[in-house]
Amino acid sequence: MDKVKRIAVIGVGNILMGDEGLGVRAVEKLEARKVPLNVTLFDGGTFLHSLLGTLEGFDKAVIIDAVKGGSAPGAIYRFTLQELESKQTGDPGRMLSLHELDVPKALALEKLVSKLPEEIIFLGMEPEKIIPSLELSETVSGKMDQLLDAVEKEFSETKGGRE
Repeated sequence: MDKVKRIAVIGVGNILMGDEGLGVRAVEKLEARKVPLNVTLFDGGTFLHSLLGTLEGFDKAVIIDAVKGGSAPGAIYRFTLQELESKQTGDPGRMLSLHELDVPKALALEKLVSKLPEEIIFLGMEPEKIIPSLELSETVSGKMDQLLDAVEKEFSETKGGRE
């Protein structure tokens, strides 16, 4: 029987700035949905780098964040760490987190001192309003279930293939 993969889901963002907090809000909603026992949820706030050391022992990490990718507000993005690295070096205007612009560099440094998950996936949504507010915009709120479904799909997908 295959080993059950341990999955970390990290919501990133500033909940004081409207849609920028969508990653944290997504994790809050996942808590209410009840995730499988092999999944651990983390509120990364605006300090993803401070959580990286706690990811040792996980097989997969899913990072949820607001992403400025140039699409319409509410658009959902999925990319791997390798894709993010190539976007940042090849086309710096696309698929970047709003506040963690050096995620690949932070992950590369963390790999020097601890064992990060083999598979790192980023799921993001295009924000509509980044303004001082504790509330998500109607557009982002309306697409939240789609984002959560995409996160839950990652629970059954493994590197090298999809079930």
